[in-house]
Amino acid sequence: MAENYVITIGREYGSGGREIAEKLAKSLGISFYDKNLINKVAEKTGYQVDILDKADEKAAHPLFSAYNIPPGLDVGTINDRLFSCQSSIIKELAQKESCVIVGRCADYVLRDMNNVLNVFIQAPMEARIARIMDRYLIDVPNIAKKEIQREDKIRRSYYQFYTDRKWGGNLGHHLVIDSSVLGVDGTVDLIRYMAGKRFGL
Repeated sequence: MAENYVITIGREYGSGGREIAEKLAKSLGISFYDKNLINKVAEKTGYQVDILDKADEKAAHPLFSAYNIPPGLDVGTINDRLFSCQSSIIKELAQKESCVIVGRCADYVLRDMNNVLNVFIQAPMEARIARIMDRYLIDVPNIAKKEIQREDKIRRSYYQFYTDRKWGGNLGHHLVIDSSVLGVDGTVDLIRYMAGKRFGL
């Protein structure tokens, strides 16, 4: 077994991906990273957390992006700088500890590493609408659907902007799961089983 391992979780909005990832990390006794990565970026760069939060998992405007300029230079949009610094932190974490990382193109960032299991969580629209309505106390299904479509569009744009890969596709993922089939806990169990086989846990 590798000294440490990383499980990346991509997710459709409303699929329960974050809850699954958090429960997975807890059940494995390893670290969980999602928005808390922003705090690490803030510590490293000196940027305010609220500024980084507004740029988190959002693509830079293509007309203003300077992402292709070498990292370390004080150029590019805040989105580009956040992605670059966050990617460096993700790589550092993957080298030193076992963890679950949600979103942030982590599957792509760690594409050259062997100690990684890349998972994408999806679910039928009906199941996602029901989850969002329940979670955010939304009474009108169409409002929940529009919110899902908006969030998915943001995530898709971000992922495809920085990776040139199709968001949610099989490329780069070892496992694509419909969370509505087994539910949150069942999906956690399935990923644990896969991780056990891959990493010899």
